Amino acid sequence: MFQSSRFRYFSVVLIGVLLIGGGLGYLLGTQDHNPLMVVRHYPLEFLSLEASTMVECGECHESQDFHTCQTCHDDHGAIELNEVPFYNWVLFSGDVPKPDFVEINQILPYREQPNTMISVLDFLRSQGVDDFEQVGLFSDDGGVVLIEKSELSEQAYLMPYKDGIRFASEDLHVSTWIKGIRKILVIGVETPLMIAGQPTSLGRLMLARTVKVSVEAANVMLVSETDGKMRKAVTAQQFEGVALADIVNLHSAQPLHVVDVEGVKHQISAEEAKTGLLVPIRGVLTLVLPERGRSFWIENVVEIGSS
Repeated sequence: MFQSSRFRYFSVVLIGVLLIGGGLGYLLGTQDHNPLMVVRHYPLEFLSLEASTMVECGECHESQDFHTCQTCHDDHGAIELNEVPFYNWVLFSGDVPKPDFVEINQILPYREQPNTMISVLDFLRSQGVDDFEQVGLFSDDGGVVLIEKSELSEQAYLMPYKDGIRFASEDLHVSTWIKGIRKILVIGVETPLMIAGQPTSLGRLMLARTVKVSVEAANVMLVSETDGKMRKAVTAQQFEGVALADIVNLHSAQPLHVVDVEGVKHQISAEEAKTGLLVPIRGVLTLVLPERGRSFWIENVVEIGSS
């Protein structure tokens, strides 16, 4: 009974507003007839529900700041689709044109449809990888599968799995059917890096071992408007890459030289090299030096060796 009376109340109010608004618009010479048009196109129950939502919005927003649908989408995180993993990703790294995070929804945009899948070879081609030696699949529970290019057929697929993706191929043993993939690592044919006099590549280095390091730690604080207390925390950024200590000899006191793609030679001490890390950041191979500021990090590295 209450819902019925509420519905009638909102319907009467909404229709009244629309009629008054339309009449005023007509008197003022406006050419916009949208307030009147909605009554013709939408059922009253739907309009009543929308009016109720606007009333709830009005409890938090001032009338002069009242907004459109676009404002809500911007302020409140756009739309919410629980079954679409907009914010889930896979790290696509190694010997690829642009190492970066790839949203799972971009890999499998129609994951809710039956038989949704993409072949591993098609996915790699879509990311600009046509030739390679191996591809590694890493799961979020520590599983690793490494497959030679010659062993990958067009029937080797990436498919939906819960909020992520999985791998399966009828041409490979079932033990290779890894689930919850969080990283795809490509080992390429070429070896464009020169590390301690040996040609190699980012994919090969990352396949051997990676470490994580936190940088740019900062103390932050805020005085609460509720109880007046000051609360503190520490923020930082974490990178995963290849430690210099794993790929060059740092036992001597000799400094290291680092050459970038422009041919510029940089020099760093053996001491600060101990914490150095080779990291692909937004597609650029960067030597991260945690003890230095970001402006001193060396980008587009092509060679590292002893001076």
